Amino acid sequence: MTSSPAARVIDQLKANHVAANAMGLGSPVLDTWYETIIDIVTDSPDPVATMGAIAQLISRGRRKDLACTIYRDCTETGPHIDHSRHNLKVAGDDEYPVLEAGMVALSGGDMQPIVYIRNEEFADAVAVRAKTAELRNLLDQVDEMADRVFADYEGRS
Repeated sequence: MTSSPAARVIDQLKANHVAANAMGLGSPVLDTWYETIIDIVTDSPDPVATMGAIAQLISRGRRKDLACTIYRDCTETGPHIDHSRHNLKVAGDDEYPVLEAGMVALSGGDMQPIVYIRNEEFADAVAVRAKTAELRNLLDQVDEMADRVFADYEGRS
């Protein structure tokens, strides 16, 4: 006879609890945790979905625990001494981005962080803001040029 989804989830939880105890990880706190989870799953109208929701909550909490505590923009997780974020980019048609930006703070010394835009590095927010203002101005000029070029092209057609 096939067991119900609730029974299968509960059997797996109990087996995991036994395995954790066998590995020497047992404790009153762990026992209480497993008992609580089994009670929640037992009382749930959809034990599989409930177990999935519990797993997501644990995973979300674990990611927060692993997040960098030094730099909010660091995308490194877990224990680390070098900090970085390299995922700010405007994609191009090929493997190279049109524009990319990020941050790096390497271990050692005073860990002076830098923010980079493409190949230029900046050591303070004022310098970054000056360059991004310059880029905004450039992009406005590119928009204006595009309007003129394509208007001229349409005028010739």
